Amino acid sequence: MKVLMKTAKGEGNVDFKDLEPPKIKSDELLVEIKAAGICGTDLHILHDKSHYVPPVTLGHEYAGVVVEAGSDVTDFAAGDKVTSPATINCGVCHFCRIGFTNRCIDPNKRILGVARANGAFARYMAVPAKIAHKLPRDIPFEEAALAEPAACAIHATEMVPVNMGDTVVILGPGPMGLLILQLVKLAGASQTIVTGIAADQDRMEIAKELGADHIINVEQENPTLKIKEITNDLGADVVFECSGAPPAQKQAFDIVRRRGKIGLVGLTGREINISLDKIVEGELEVKGSWGTLWTSWKLAIKLISLKKLKVKPLISATLPLEQWEKGFQLMESKDAIKVLLIP
Repeated sequence: MKVLMKTAKGEGNVDFKDLEPPKIKSDELLVEIKAAGICGTDLHILHDKSHYVPPVTLGHEYAGVVVEAGSDVTDFAAGDKVTSPATINCGVCHFCRIGFTNRCIDPNKRILGVARANGAFARYMAVPAKIAHKLPRDIPFEEAALAEPAACAIHATEMVPVNMGDTVVILGPGPMGLLILQLVKLAGASQTIVTGIAADQDRMEIAKELGADHIINVEQENPTLKIKEITNDLGADVVFECSGAPPAQKQAFDIVRRRGKIGLVGLTGREINISLDKIVEGELEVKGSWGTLWTSWKLAIKLISLKKLKVKPLISATLPLEQWEKGFQLMESKDAIKVLLIP
């Protein structure tokens, strides 16, 4: 079978390779991939700006069908529609034992599509049954492939809960921002404000369609002044920083109200200069969010199945796996929100 593989460390080094379909272990599932999304992590790996262990087949946002279940697997059978997180947690480290499997500290941890475990940009993939989730029959494969980013967005709201009546600002209208927008509205936010730049215009239009009350182009308006105007000088109750842009991270501390909450979701990949005095003086609650928990997945799948969380508007293009370069270019240029590759 043809796979899209990061073959070696360094810029680029991504190419099609021929691999035999994986032979599963007794506790694994052989999954035929029906749709797989391009994630920002895949772009970072392409450019050697993220953790990965080559050689590895890329791709970790996926949906597929079980072709074969290992001899020790009792909860899955051939024909089941499935998806899963990427991280194959060890189950025995401190954080796994206390329930935070997303922060597993096993130094040899396997991560589908990233490290020591081949991913979903292939026709078949081996998935440990312990991390898999069954999908309802009514979720199309293309939408189910967005369960992973949806679960990440849900975990962000698990870390930074929104209360009914809150004014919530979302910095960055990418996939995470647009998913969090919908989740905070479901949680009862009274006003939602999404910020972006001129290059985000199409994404901002989708934010409007998904119910954003206010849209701010930070290259045309001062977001701090505009949000103070909207909130009668109080500031936002909750801010989710989803862009990973250093200026946006700094803005989060300027637009949140005193005793407000900030959720840091986007990664900058660099150090930035922020005065921590703002946290002290404002008595702010600042939390980061990384990956997903089991609870995040169960709710993501439920909300997608019930059409309460709309993921279809985020799918900009569906391409055959052979056109991966076009898909990566669409994502990098911001001409797409989410691109799916079909093996």
